[in-house]
Amino acid sequence: MVTVAREARGLTQSELAKRLEISQGLLSKVEAGLSPINPALLQGLSRELGYPMEFFVQADPVYGPSTSEFFHRKKSSTPAKLLSQLHAQINIRRIHADRLLRSADPEECRIPRYDPDDFNGSAAEVARAVRAAFQLPRGPVKNVVDVIEDAGGIVFRWRFPTRQVDAVSWWVPGLPPIFVVNADIPADRARYTLCHELGHVVMHQTLRPGMEDEADVFAAEFLMPALDIAPYLQGLDSLQKLTTLKPYWKVSLQALLKRAADLNFIPEGRSRYLWIQLTKAGYRIREPPELDFPHEQPTAISELFELHRDELNYSVEQLSKLLTMYPEDLQQEYGVKPSPDERVQLRRVK
Repeated sequence: MVTVAREARGLTQSELAKRLEISQGLLSKVEAGLSPINPALLQGLSRELGYPMEFFVQADPVYGPSTSEFFHRKKSSTPAKLLSQLHAQINIRRIHADRLLRSADPEECRIPRYDPDDFNGSAAEVARAVRAAFQLPRGPVKNVVDVIEDAGGIVFRWRFPTRQVDAVSWWVPGLPPIFVVNADIPADRARYTLCHELGHVVMHQTLRPGMEDEADVFAAEFLMPALDIAPYLQGLDSLQKLTTLKPYWKVSLQALLKRAADLNFIPEGRSRYLWIQLTKAGYRIREPPELDFPHEQPTAISELFELHRDELNYSVEQLSKLLTMYPEDLQQEYGVKPSPDERVQLRRVK
């Protein structure tokens, strides 16, 4: 937990050791479990890392990268320090979700797990099977976050320490699948990357070649089923036509154009021409703001907090102790505020 706290704050061993005025060798042994933590060091860790002392003696398991993260880490140019920080923060939120769920009575998770090989290796067929399992109507998916959470998943949305990672998914023993999406990305990209991560959760329990391509095919078919979108993409000949489709399908102009090309609804020459037009208009960097739509907001975690506050009568202080975090951090990260009857008691001091 010392390692998790340090990485969550974006510090290296040497940086934290310098702040604590101890040797890096001692800190390394502490993190490796080879040297005990005396009370003075525990207080120093709490002070420098901003977590209560109870945080460092938790026995919750800490998990390594998921299968989807494995390939991202392998290909990404994101600095390892930032990836470690993100991974530590996800571990902490997973622990929070676990503790909140212990007092809840969640429904059984309905997110299936399918092997693409059972569908002739077709990720698109898997996507159609998942849509059927979720009983989604034909056409666009109205709200991806709602679909995932209604099926028993948990979605977190917060600002990552890097913009080079869009989302991460985990499905660890004893918990529903967890999806974490970067709050800094546009709403259309968030929807697509969540479906990409859903594809990983459904199809990739173990590593296999072409995982990223399969997750992309899954996301495209899940959001834009070939049979349903065909009438909209056939004869596509202008950016204006693309801009009329984005508000309805709630995906980016680039995703629509790629979908049209992948399904052979437009000739290669016209596809190339439209990509050039997108580039000239600057839409490959920033699509027209007037086409933006609101971000989809997760509700599962906030409902768990409401359960603890309204039905189980937890105070902010008790919730803070449950999650081993300070009350001000609880308010900042989850928006949990003290009720009027939880006023801070003041006393005069000399």
